[in-house]
Amino acid sequence: MKKIIVPLDFSETSLCALKTGISIANKLSAELRIIYVGNKEKLAKGFEILGNKETSEVQQLLDNLLLENRQSYYVKGGKMDYKIRTGIVADEIIGQAKYDDAVMIVMGSHGVSGITKSWIGGNAYRVICNAPCPVLVIRPDMVYDSNFSRIAVPIEIGKASRYKVPVVGGICKLFGSKATLIGIRRSGIASILTRITSSISQVEKYLTSYGIEVEKTTLISGSNANEQFLEAVQCMDADMVTLDVTSVGSFFLTRFQSFLISLVNNSKCPVLAIPIKA
Repeated sequence: MKKIIVPLDFSETSLCALKTGISIANKLSAELRIIYVGNKEKLAKGFEILGNKETSEVQQLLDNLLLENRQSYYVKGGKMDYKIRTGIVADEIIGQAKYDDAVMIVMGSHGVSGITKSWIGGNAYRVICNAPCPVLVIRPDMVYDSNFSRIAVPIEIGKASRYKVPVVGGICKLFGSKATLIGIRRSGIASILTRITSSISQVEKYLTSYGIEVEKTTLISGSNANEQFLEAVQCMDADMVTLDVTSVGSFFLTRFQSFLISLVNNSKCPVLAIPIKA
């Protein structure tokens, strides 16, 4: 059976991610596994005492959390459980996802390490850039339909932008979503405009051939393309934004992916980061 991984540190963002993770697990008929990674970082208000608790006491809190959410999870023959691990948070989450052959990680954009709400957390960033499966990133202030009826799909000049499309198509089919294709032109070179327009046409043809409705296609350009894209996503009332992420195995080599950072920090709806092999 498919498995969804939800990292949990008892912060508001991770508890919000858990609710969405359960909803997706129900839709996918998947099992759901919570992963808690013991560490010395600051914990959310009301849970500071966890820092001095033994594993058995953390386990009791997780047992209570499962009990509270048990009725929300209704996959026939499925299982919702948890794993407690220790070590480097991002590494443990990625390792668990690989071990479980997870189909998706659903996690908060930032946890309880004191990071400000206007900046993506280091653990979330490392997971996004190195995960073996798609990562859906949630913030508590996001507004969206958990059925993900509208999905925004950015199309850029690189091949990786199109490599994510089969995954996008699968998500659209699963939820019965409509797709909006948004071409992003960052250069004034005429040949680039032609290539992006061609890519949009190819993606639209691919999606419609699988019975997926492409609600709209549009093109944005200019030095402020990131801001324009976010505005376009908000105007279309998107419930999810998809993004391809090329993993290179190093935080320092991927830290300057400005579009990724901007999108996760500022998107009004969840961001699905889809790993693409370099």
